Amino acid sequence: MAQRVSTSFLQRGEEHKRICVYDCRVENGKATQKFLESSGLDFNDFLKHLHKEFKIGSHETFVVATTDRTVLDFNKFEELQDGSTLYLLQHKNQALSVATEEQINYLPHYDTLIRSGMYEYYASEGQNSLPYALAELIDNALSATAKNTGVRTIEIRMMFDESLGKPAVIVLDNGCGMTSKQLNNWAVYRLSKFSRENSKFASQQEGYIRPDPVPRSLNSDISYFGVGGKQAAFYIGDSARPGDSKHIKNDDEHFLHALIAEESRKESFTAVVIMGVQPEHVTFLKKDFEVWVRQLAHIYHYYIHGVNGNDTRKNSRNSSQTKINIQITLREKPPKCPRVMDLRDVDNDMETLYINSAADTFEFKALTAQDGGTVEGVIRYHPFLYDRETYPKDPLC
Repeated sequence: MAQRVSTSFLQRGEEHKRICVYDCRVENGKATQKFLESSGLDFNDFLKHLHKEFKIGSHETFVVATTDRTVLDFNKFEELQDGSTLYLLQHKNQALSVATEEQINYLPHYDTLIRSGMYEYYASEGQNSLPYALAELIDNALSATAKNTGVRTIEIRMMFDESLGKPAVIVLDNGCGMTSKQLNNWAVYRLSKFSRENSKFASQQEGYIRPDPVPRSLNSDISYFGVGGKQAAFYIGDSARPGDSKHIKNDDEHFLHALIAEESRKESFTAVVIMGVQPEHVTFLKKDFEVWVRQLAHIYHYYIHGVNGNDTRKNSRNSSQTKINIQITLREKPPKCPRVMDLRDVDNDMETLYINSAADTFEFKALTAQDGGTVEGVIRYHPFLYDRETYPKDPLC
């Protein structure tokens, strides 16, 4: 696409501040893109510039907003950086009828290049590290859906149908989605949740707020350090991307059309697509489906079943069902049928075996006086009876 740059307002000795503007006022029409030089302009000058460049009538009403729908005013215009992207809209909540692009710039941490994809600390324990990589992505989805008032839905979708493209892993959730700034944050290695910014503007920052205490700390206050998601994505495959139909250029990504078509039926969502999945991972995920699904059911046992866990004994206190559904889907080329498993339906994960084989339990809770912190948990008693341990064994051993 040809890029048009207006330099009529550029003054000597000033830094360039080049703004990309999409005219999205016409619904169901093509968005016109122009690059405007805004150096030396205040907000009123910039509005006059927009009227001229986009031929906006003097009586037309419109708003100028960032990609995260912050409407510009004098102060917010001054905070715009070179390369920012803006929308011309009829009103703030106007839906975009076409896809747009936004340039995202960040300085990568050196570990992005030398440590992404490394999981040696799990492999050294003699375990296959792939389930832990998937768990990192589920952690991110739990954080993204933490403020949902209804059911929190997370799906790990394995696309191994060669007729639809090369192998891919898709992580879906029904969280609030990501603004362009949050997408930028996700791409930065070691950007802690305690220091990251969620908005483009300093006046709108939502600093980290510790959630209210809940039993056993099942509050989804995880994904602290901005490392795991990147390591996991590049351990599983060689690229992670969002997508829209106009960016799908070859048959290797054909499955994305169906994924994008689902968006219209969802109020909000996040989708992370990992492509270039390593061949050895594809083999493991297909061959040992029940094994790694069972491991994930163990890791997220209490998020799924509640604080009392999956106690199936008749005299037990059944814990209230949580509103978290984590589903695993593995799709292969027909005639093989898709395999679908809800982690709540797994009844032989180790935590379920621990709970249901315990002879007794002791719950404890300790409070610290200085900062109001809490330490709590459960000790389970598995006696030695009739010359044998009653502690459950891993069925895979």
